[in-house]
Amino acid sequence: MALFSTKSTIRFSDCDPAGIVDYPNYFKMAQAVVEDWFAQSLREPLGDLLTAKKIALPTVHLTVDFNRPSRMGEVLTWSVGVEALGRSSIRIKLSASADNLERLVLTQVLVTTDAAGKSVAIPPELRVKVANYQSAASKK
Repeated sequence: MALFSTKSTIRFSDCDPAGIVDYPNYFKMAQAVVEDWFAQSLREPLGDLLTAKKIALPTVHLTVDFNRPSRMGEVLTWSVGVEALGRSSIRIKLSASADNLERLVLTQVLVTTDAAGKSVAIPPELRVKVANYQSAASKK
């Protein structure tokens, strides 16, 4: 499985008074990683999907395991892989690590919808691009 990988530095604004990432900020970071994956690797910026193709990708399910705290100034390495690809859904796994220690693992299900919020099939050209990030085991 191909993985998209990117790095982000934990900023003061990401942390609580103890200098540890405040957990809701992980969700903002994860969304930024997903947007970067779509724009940089899939060459399908979410803004273009929404405005030009009238396709949105809301999150319909999210689970997360927080394994270790992260602190201001640390650099997180994020990775994204596809666990499952349905007619209109994409289940992705994001993980973040620093200093060779996994900090969190997040599983997110995105669904392609039209402007009215009704699920629609993933466009064929997008499906091909996303499938490149799917593991061989999950394609069976």
